[in-house]
Amino acid sequence: MIELNGGIKFGDSIVLDPTRIQPAAMVSHAHSDHLKRHKIIYGTPATLDLSGISIGSFEGIPQKYGTTSRIGECSVRLEPAGHILGSSQTIIDYQGYRVVYTGDFKLTQNDTCMPAEIHNCDILFIDTTFGKKIFDFPDYNYIKQRLLEFVEASLYKEFIPVIFAYNLGKAQEVMKIIGDAGFNTYVTELAGKYAEIHKKHGIDIKNFSTLNSQYPENGAVIMPPLSRNFDELYPAYRKRTCFVSGWALYRSYIRFRGVDEYIPLSDHASYNDLIRYIETAGPDKIYCLFGFKDIVDDLKYRGFNAVKATIANRKGVDRYVLEETNLFNQ
Repeated sequence: MIELNGGIKFGDSIVLDPTRIQPAAMVSHAHSDHLKRHKIIYGTPATLDLSGISIGSFEGIPQKYGTTSRIGECSVRLEPAGHILGSSQTIIDYQGYRVVYTGDFKLTQNDTCMPAEIHNCDILFIDTTFGKKIFDFPDYNYIKQRLLEFVEASLYKEFIPVIFAYNLGKAQEVMKIIGDAGFNTYVTELAGKYAEIHKKHGIDIKNFSTLNSQYPENGAVIMPPLSRNFDELYPAYRKRTCFVSGWALYRSYIRFRGVDEYIPLSDHASYNDLIRYIETAGPDKIYCLFGFKDIVDDLKYRGFNAVKATIANRKGVDRYVLEETNLFNQ
């Protein structure tokens, strides 16, 4: 039985990204919405290292990219997802089905992790966070150039550039882009710890230091969005702010206002890449996780058997979703 109920469950063998604490779980990456304080965690070595910073001690069972393991009735293989360091797609062979769970993924360039590839399957659980046509992200090099221009222009006009980016993943990507260009970055202690894990796994992030009261010379401050102490930061100096996120293309949807510049640097797949993944993978059944229902309607128009779904706990899940997932119960 394959079941969507607080995670993706394969009988009694394994559960992927469970939303409640489990004795054992396969975790796709170390972002908090996919990670709980499980007793045993299967994941890539980088995911296990990053998770240790977030949740403390647990028993980690490392799974290298491209290596197949037997877990209960399942043959399991992890492959890069291109989302953040250590992020993985999960390829499972179970009761005659090839199942792919993309987790959060991105097909285009990300300077802080390995690139993702498309995997053929019978059943596809795909992250559709940006499953709306408006999310057609610009070329990665163009985004990098815009970010550097924001920093350079701010410094030239004697403003402190402040970039809002989440502590894990986006912050390190911004740190690498700016550091590689010769600028300094000043980050939270937590973002710095995550950056050290990146360096351990071969991602060279340069010129960063922990944010403090000292003036940030020749560089940018990187803080999480909606940081409470932002207004108290360097009160004697002028600042310009920038929010980096795929949501920059859909500002009416976000609650983050009063920013000088928005740059659509995303660590998720664009709408067109979601369609490309599905058309190339050729699944018989598609479960669109997270995001908008627009892509489900588009996929049905294109002839695919797709449904909007969730890995959240069963309470409150639409009945039609449960009926659809029961199609693959054995």
